[in-house]
Amino acid sequence: MNIHVVRTDGSWYARPDITLVRDADRFCLPDDCTGALAARCRCVRIDKAGKAVAPRFARRYFSQWAPGICFYGVLDDGSTTPFLDRATWVAREFQPVEALGDVAFVPIIEGLERVSRHVSLRIGDLLLFELNAPAPLRRGDNIDNISIV
Repeated sequence: MNIHVVRTDGSWYARPDITLVRDADRFCLPDDCTGALAARCRCVRIDKAGKAVAPRFARRYFSQWAPGICFYGVLDDGSTTPFLDRATWVAREFQPVEALGDVAFVPIIEGLERVSRHVSLRIGDLLLFELNAPAPLRRGDNIDNISIV
């Protein structure tokens, strides 16, 4: 399984699947991180393998979504890194995408088309679409404090 994150500015990158966590428990930062950021996400699971998916066919490649959060570490020099252990949280229960409404389909279809131009999508891959720019987390914040829908 691959995890692809589409940023709010339209860019995207891949996260290792070992960053995925389903249970919301403690999140620890390495010693070289001075803080953390979190971005609310909408996650879709790929149901059909494909490469270079045309926008008119993109809807055939996913049928379920779940809320999620991408965590980022803030390094000493102020730059951020997405490559932390347990830095991708996705809810266990996926819901039918029809519940999102038509407005949500546009960024999903555009992001799926953009990602599939560069990599092959496989069944079970996750595409996370950030809904907001990463915001700072304070010590003691938890998933319940972050609105995820």
